[in-house]
Amino acid sequence: MHRRPLLLILSALLLLYFPIERGYQFYLHKNISFLNAIIFGLIPIFLIAGLVKVTRVGWYTLIAMIALWGIQDLNVYYMSHGKTWSFFLHLAIYTFSLSYFINPRVKHLYFDPKLRWWRTKPRYETHLSLIVKQHNYWDYPLMRNLSEGGCFLETKNVYSLSGKIDLSIPLPVPLQVSVIQLEGEVRWVSTSESKPGMGIQFKNISNKNQAALKDFVRREL
Repeated sequence: MHRRPLLLILSALLLLYFPIERGYQFYLHKNISFLNAIIFGLIPIFLIAGLVKVTRVGWYTLIAMIALWGIQDLNVYYMSHGKTWSFFLHLAIYTFSLSYFINPRVKHLYFDPKLRWWRTKPRYETHLSLIVKQHNYWDYPLMRNLSEGGCFLETKNVYSLSGKIDLSIPLPVPLQVSVIQLEGEVRWVSTSESKPGMGIQFKNISNKNQAALKDFVRREL
């Protein structure tokens, strides 16, 4: 999948209500302060951009800005005595947006790059054996999927995160090379009993091996 979840985009765009509302108040009363224009106008635009782009700063900014908006709303609510519809409308927006973004699986997107599938290259299922070397240790795991940028190796012999390994992928049919030689970095580790292994990101690929990998992925899988 290469598209962001529709609910993520809708939950972020819902926060546009606040700058639109403040802009309308400014248009009617001409008395909104410059500080409020920044807090409730300009910053929400950057906030939405951060949420849609799935950045850690965007997630933290969401929590900080809703806290500020909430304090402002409580102050207006207790001072106005009657404009309850605005308060409860804001409360509904907070509840809907926050209930999505603080969901553990969604929150995980902002802290775990491997889950941002829209920023990764297409992956293809494989059942190829390959050779892995780290220092003087050799292993022969099963490669379960492969892309131009990385792969998942099914093995119980997992390495530490950010560990560097050398991979040799024998090709069923020779392309530019018969064996693709790659340098990889461990980006995530699975300790699941049903599918133990590790996700590898390819690093420092030579032009020849890059061309062979690209050709293999696009033609053979």
